[in-house]
Amino acid sequence: AQNQYGWFYMKNGQLDRTFTGMARNDYGWWYIKNGQLDRTYTGLATNPYGTWYMQNGKLDTKFSGKVTLNGKTYTIVNGKVM
Repeated sequence: AQNQYGWFYMKNGQLDRTFTGMARNDYGWWYIKNGQLDRTYTGLATNPYGTWYMQNGKLDTKFSGKVTLNGKTYTIVNGKVM
């Protein structure tokens, strides 16, 4: 849900501040931290379809290449970790 304060993760009609991970809305997959969209997050996140590369809080399906995070290099194809 969105209001003047940002995007929030709702579960059963209520704000869920315990949720951290990927969530989908009509505009794509997003990284949620403590129930709120985190546009500062760049890194990996997992959903039921795999592990993905997130840039600025959003799944980046146009990105392909290598990414090094915490000393480990990942191969990314169309946003998905291979």
